[in-house]
Amino acid sequence: MLPVETMQRNGLAPQMIQRIVRLRDIYNYMLRNPLKKDREYIDYITSSYEEDGQPLSKRKAYEDIEILHAIVGSLQMCTKEWHRWRFNNMIMEGYAIALRKQDAAAIAKLAQQYGKYNGLDKTDERDYGFSQIPKIIFVFDVSSLGFKPIPNVYELMDRLIAKYSGTTLECIAEDADAVEIANEPVKLLENGNTTAVSE
Repeated sequence: MLPVETMQRNGLAPQMIQRIVRLRDIYNYMLRNPLKKDREYIDYITSSYEEDGQPLSKRKAYEDIEILHAIVGSLQMCTKEWHRWRFNNMIMEGYAIALRKQDAAAIAKLAQQYGKYNGLDKTDERDYGFSQIPKIIFVFDVSSLGFKPIPNVYELMDRLIAKYSGTTLECIAEDADAVEIANEPVKLLENGNTTAVSE
């Protein structure tokens, strides 16, 4: 973005300086018209610039577009934030024109649009102080909760897994206090307990 005079002093070739200036102009045109297609940018370039007294060739125009896409990307993929910034700029440009022309109706309308678009008529969201909530830090030291650490806890885990990993339902039944219930109808008592009723 150096001035032309500085580029000349730095020894850049005139053709290079001419191309840099052209790329700057095309870039600004793309910013003013971000929703145009590449074909429309090509038409602008070929109609605005000449080379050796002839309109700039489409090949050179496509090269320029390719260079700009590599530098700034495709403006058709720009974010909503960019469009919001652009829309606010358009309102301010119109506001400046309305001020120069002393058009009170246009000034009022643009000011209303600016306020509505930026939500100036709405109250700011309340800060609920979520930032004050302390961060939760996970630790594996049980003593931080007041518990006494189990020495060699991993070895104990391995022993328990080895002891109970092969347990079957029959083994559990042998250790449990179970009461056999005959295949008889069950009656619900008033206290909530059940009893077998013989037919």
